[in-house]
Amino acid sequence: MTLRKRGMDNRNGSRLQLIFTMMLFGTIGTLSRYINMPSSLICFGRAFFGVITILIMLAVRRDKTDREAISRNKLWLLLSSSLMCVNWICQFEAFKYTTIATSTLCYYMQPVFYILAGAVVLKEKLTAKKLICVAAAFCGMILVSGVLQTGLHISELRGVLFGVSGGFFYAMVVLINKYMKDISPVNTTITQLTLVSLIMLPYSSVTGAFAEVNITAAGIICLIVLGVLHTGIGYIIYFDAVNKLPAQTVGILSYIDPVEAVLLSAFFLREPVSIYTVAGAVLILGAAAVSELTDGKGAE
Repeated sequence: MTLRKRGMDNRNGSRLQLIFTMMLFGTIGTLSRYINMPSSLICFGRAFFGVITILIMLAVRRDKTDREAISRNKLWLLLSSSLMCVNWICQFEAFKYTTIATSTLCYYMQPVFYILAGAVVLKEKLTAKKLICVAAAFCGMILVSGVLQTGLHISELRGVLFGVSGGFFYAMVVLINKYMKDISPVNTTITQLTLVSLIMLPYSSVTGAFAEVNITAAGIICLIVLGVLHTGIGYIIYFDAVNKLPAQTVGILSYIDPVEAVLLSAFFLREPVSIYTVAGAVLILGAAAVSELTDGKGAE
């Protein structure tokens, strides 16, 4: 086997890995419908089972965490983990108040917020093409929200705001990760998930989340699957694939996630998807794809 053929085989394998993880991430919203718990407890369980899974996988591989790298970046890791807590809570709260399609598409405003934050914080040039992408995405969000058709009910408005807020805080996590130096994605992920667990446990206790828990076998199983498969195993496979693929390939394949979420919302959960939702999805995902691929950046 030539080196070129071997390289092509490896890249094809990485593409399949990324497609697999994107299909996993696309089912998070649907899975959350069967977890009847407060969002803070879902976040805690997801992070906790994710950490356990990654630790087991590291032990099987006989790998160790890089304590020096973690120590060098401890302040950035703490800040990003705190924002990740807010990001996850907003995401799962959005699922509770509106459809999976609406919440997921609003959440995918993240690249737009990253563009705006990059212009302010990183002093990146805000080109005409980027401004058009921002405007298109905001128009798409208005279409997806349903305000033009029926106006917004309070519950629906909460879902939209939580979804958009989740996208904003995810953009901040991505931005902060740029300031970390000489630390691998695996070390970043396991540290962030550990800190999320440590933050969400007392937060859940203080806010009375444990008193609101409606424990069911289906809910516990889905939470474990979310932590083990979607977070622990999913993140390891995702980062392994991302490190071997061009940024534009990652960017394109990343849109399997929201498209699948919308389809599952319509066909599996029987949630309404109007022509406005479809048009808004095209604007949001199209604007996000153009903005990311233009700069050669991929996103999860």
